[in-house]
Amino acid sequence: MIIGGKEFINMKIKINFFAVIVNVLLFTAYAQEKPNILMIVLDDLNDYVGVLGGHPQALTPNIDKLASEGVLFTNAHANVPVCQPSRASFMTGISPLRSRMWGFDNWLKNKLLAKATTLPEFLKQKGYLDMQSGKVFHSSKKGAWSILGVKKDYGPIPYNGKKAVPHPLSPLGMRELGSLDATYTSLANIPVVLPSNDAPGAEGWFSGDWKKSKFRYINDNDRDLMTDEKSTIWAKKQLELMEKKNNKQPFFMAIGLHRPHTPLVVPQKYFDLFPIEDIQLPDLMDNDNMDTYLEDNNLKQNGKSRGRKAYDGLLSGYESKEIALKNYLQAYLASVAFADDRVGELMNALNDSDFKENTIVILFSDHGYNLGEKEYLWKYVLWEETTRVPLIIKAPKYRLSAGKKVGHPVSLIDIFPTIVSLSGNNVEELSIDGKKQLDGYSLEPFLKKPNTKKWDGPENIFTVIASWRSKKPGEQHISVRGKRYRYIRYSNGREELYDHNVDSNEWNNLASNNKFKQVKSKFSKILDSKLDKLK
Repeated sequence: MIIGGKEFINMKIKINFFAVIVNVLLFTAYAQEKPNILMIVLDDLNDYVGVLGGHPQALTPNIDKLASEGVLFTNAHANVPVCQPSRASFMTGISPLRSRMWGFDNWLKNKLLAKATTLPEFLKQKGYLDMQSGKVFHSSKKGAWSILGVKKDYGPIPYNGKKAVPHPLSPLGMRELGSLDATYTSLANIPVVLPSNDAPGAEGWFSGDWKKSKFRYINDNDRDLMTDEKSTIWAKKQLELMEKKNNKQPFFMAIGLHRPHTPLVVPQKYFDLFPIEDIQLPDLMDNDNMDTYLEDNNLKQNGKSRGRKAYDGLLSGYESKEIALKNYLQAYLASVAFADDRVGELMNALNDSDFKENTIVILFSDHGYNLGEKEYLWKYVLWEETTRVPLIIKAPKYRLSAGKKVGHPVSLIDIFPTIVSLSGNNVEELSIDGKKQLDGYSLEPFLKKPNTKKWDGPENIFTVIASWRSKKPGEQHISVRGKRYRYIRYSNGREELYDHNVDSNEWNNLASNNKFKQVKSKFSKILDSKLDKLK
C-alpha cells in the first residue's frame, strides 16, 4: 500500500507523539521508584586518570567514559590520606577532625564512630537491599551488610613458608616495608623464596588472606582469579539474580577494588602496555623536599617517614633514579589499567541489565598516592598527589549534566549526604547524641548545575594526618585546600603554602614569601576557626 504525503505526515506525527508519551511514562515510572546505587571504591588511585591528566600514559578508557556520562569533580580530596580512617570517615560521614580518627587504629573502637549509622545501615532502614564485595570498609562492621560477596584479599603475594614476604626481585632497601608495599611486579614473575635460617622457603604466589593458600598461575590465561576479578563477576551475578527474581526492591551495591593498592601485582599483559623504555616520569623537581617540613615533625617513624624510606629504598636497588622510578611507575600504571578494566566490566554488567536507567553510579578512590614527588613514595602526607582523588557521579536524574566538570573543592565526607539526598532521603534524620551525624554536604546542587554558586558546603576542605603527639585536633598536621591555594600547618607550627594557579606541582612553598603574607594569614584563620568549633 502506498501512503500519500499528507497521510504519511499524519502517521509520523502520531508515531512521534506516541513515542513521546511512552518516554514520559517511562521517565515517570523511574522517577517514582527509588534509584539503585552502584558505588565503586578504588584504592590508592591518585589523578593518574585520563580525564584528570595526572599522567600522559595513564590508560583508563572505562573511567573516562563514565566521566563523560556523569559529572567529574576535579578538586575532590580525601579527609585522611590512608585507608582505615579515610573509609571510616566516608562510610559514616563524620569528619576525622571531629571523631579524632586519623591514625591506623580500628575505627570500630572509636567512641563516636561506633555510635554512627553507617551508609549501608541507613539505606537498609530505607528499604534498600545492601550488598558489598571486596574492600569497602577497611575493618568490616558486623551486620552492616545484608549480602556479602568476595572477601578482602590484597594478594597474590610471595611467601617464605611461614609468612608473607616481599618479592625476591624487590630492592633490599625496601624489604623493611613488608610484603605489600615492597612488591611491584608482574604475575609472570613467579616468586621463588629461598630457604633461610628461620623459614623453609616457598615457590609460587599465595593468597593475601593470610591463610597460606596457593594462588595458581601458569600464564595470564591459565591462573586463579584475583579478588577484583572475582568481585566484578560476583556483581554481574547479583544483577542477573535480581533480574530473574523481577526484583522491585532498590539496591545499594558497593564494590571495593583493591588495585592500584600494593602489592602492585597484575597480569603480564598490563605491564606490556607500558614498556620500561617508553615510560615517562611524572613532573619532578630536584630537591623538591627542601622547603617542606614533614620530616621536622614527630612522626611515628622516628625521623624518616615511611614514604621517604620507600623512596630511598627503591632508588638503592637500581643504577639511577630514572630507572628506579620507571620500574615502580610501570607497575602502578599497569595496576591502574587493570583496575580500569574491572570498572569497565562493572559498567557493562550494569548497562546490560534491566537496572541501567535507574541506577546512580558513584566512583572514587579512598585517597591518592605520591610517586616520587618531593622524594616520597607512599601516602599519608598532605600534598596534592596524595590527597586528591577521582570522583565521578552519574545520576540518571541529571542526564543533561553528563560530561560536565566541577572545580569547587569537595571531600569524601560529602559522599554519604549526596547518596542520602539522591535517594530521596533527608540528612537531618541522622543524629548521634542529639547532634547531627553528617559533617559533609550533598553534592546534588553541582549535579543539577555544575557551575552553581549555591551550595551549602564550605569553600575549603580539610585533610589531616597524625602527629602522634596527642589526640587534640589542633596538634595534628592539617591541610586546608581551597579553589586556588593549599595551606599546610604542621603540629610544630611550620607551614607550607602553594598557589595552584601557577604551581599545580606544588614545587614552591610560599609560606615565607612576604607577598603572600595575607593569603597565609587568611588560611591560618580559616584553620583556627575550624579548630575552635571542635573544642
